Amino acid sequence: PILPHRKMPHSKKPRLTGSNDDAEASSDARPNLSADEFACILGFLPPKQIMCLRRVCKTWREAAKKTIVPIVEFNVDSIDKYNALTVMVTAMPNLQQIKISSMGARHKYNDGEDPDEEEAARTANYSIHDIEILSNFTKLRILEFECAPMNGRYSSLFEFSLLQKLKITWGMKWDLELLSGLPLLEELHVYSGGVTGNINSLKALKDTLTMVSIEFSNNVNGDFPVHGDFMDLADFPRLKVLCLKNTAVTGNLLDIDEHHFPQLQSLSLPDQVCGGDGYKFQRIAEMTDFIHKLYHLKKRRSPKLLLYWRWHLSEDSPDWYRSRRYPQLPFSIELVKVGSRLGYRWFGVYAVTSENDDGPTQYCEINWLDQEPERESSDYEIYLQKLERIQRNIDFYKGYS
Repeated sequence: PILPHRKMPHSKKPRLTGSNDDAEASSDARPNLSADEFACILGFLPPKQIMCLRRVCKTWREAAKKTIVPIVEFNVDSIDKYNALTVMVTAMPNLQQIKISSMGARHKYNDGEDPDEEEAARTANYSIHDIEILSNFTKLRILEFECAPMNGRYSSLFEFSLLQKLKITWGMKWDLELLSGLPLLEELHVYSGGVTGNINSLKALKDTLTMVSIEFSNNVNGDFPVHGDFMDLADFPRLKVLCLKNTAVTGNLLDIDEHHFPQLQSLSLPDQVCGGDGYKFQRIAEMTDFIHKLYHLKKRRSPKLLLYWRWHLSEDSPDWYRSRRYPQLPFSIELVKVGSRLGYRWFGVYAVTSENDDGPTQYCEINWLDQEPERESSDYEIYLQKLERIQRNIDFYKGYS
C-alpha cells in the first residue's frame, strides 16, 4: 500500500549567536602588517614567487613594489621573459640582478646611438623591443649582457649608482669612460669587440675595483681599441685580478715594485707588454736576466702569480735558427713551481711536416732558483712526488739545462 505523503519537519539549526563578533575577533587576532613589513618578508623569496604573491591583495601588491628582491639571476632569454620584465618595471622595480640574452630568432633591442648601418639594415624587419627599460631598475647590483641583440651605444645603461658587477659578452659599442657612472663597481668582465678607450679611465673606480678582466677587445678591422699602460692601475688598493689579454695595453712587467698592486693575486698581460705572457726577446741573455729579475718580484707576490706564462726568443733574433729534423731548439722559457721550490726551464717543440706544424713540447732540465726543501720538512715528500712527475716529461734534452 502506498503510504500517504507526510511533510517532514525541518530540523532546526542552533542559532550562532555572536558570530559577527567572533569573526571580528578572529580578524583582530591576525597580524595587521603594513606594506613595508610585508616587503621585508617578501625579500626572502625569489622573483617568481614574489610576482605570484603580489596578486593576493592590495597590501601585498604595494609590498612587492617596495621589496628589495634577493640577488637571484633573472635571465631575459625569451619574449615571455622580456614581457615579464616590462611588468616588473612597475610591479617589482627593485630587482638586484638581471641578465640580458638573445630573445630568439628575428627579435632585437632598439638600436642605440651610432649603430652599425649594415647590421641595422639586416635586422630592419625584426621585432624591436625597448632595452632602455633597464634604467628603471635603480637597485641593480649585477648586470650581464650575453650575446644580446643590441646595435650601437646605450649610455643610459651605465648609470646605476649601486651596481657592483658588470659583465658584457659581445653586443653593444661602449667606451671605458662610461664606467664612471657606476661608482660602486667592483667587478668588470668584458669579452666584447665593441669596447674602446684607455684603461686610465678606470681610475674613476680606483677605490672599488677588485677585478678587471678584458679578454677580447678587437673590432671588425682586427684592431685592439683598448689601450694604455697597465701600470696606470698599479695603485688600485683592492685590485686582486687583472686580465688584459688581447688588448693593445703596453708597459713593462719589471716596473712593478713592492708598493704596486698590493692585493694582486692573478695577472694576465698581452705579449706587447715587455715581459708579458708570450713576449719575444731579442737575445737569449736577455731572457735569463729577465727570469732572475722576475724571481725577486715573484717572491714578494702570490705563489701562483705568473705561473704558466711563457716567453720566447724572437725569430728575428741573431741567436735564433730553426731545426727541421730534430726537436726545435729550446728557445722558449717558463717558470716552474715544484712544491714550495721555484725554478725555470727551457723548452722547444718538434717540427713535424712544415714550419707551422708543431709537435709535442720537449723540456730541458730545471734551473733552480730556490734551495731544496729541508728533508725533515712536511713539504719534502710532496716536493719529491711532484718533481718525479715533471722529470718524466724530460726526454730529448735530458741532462741539458
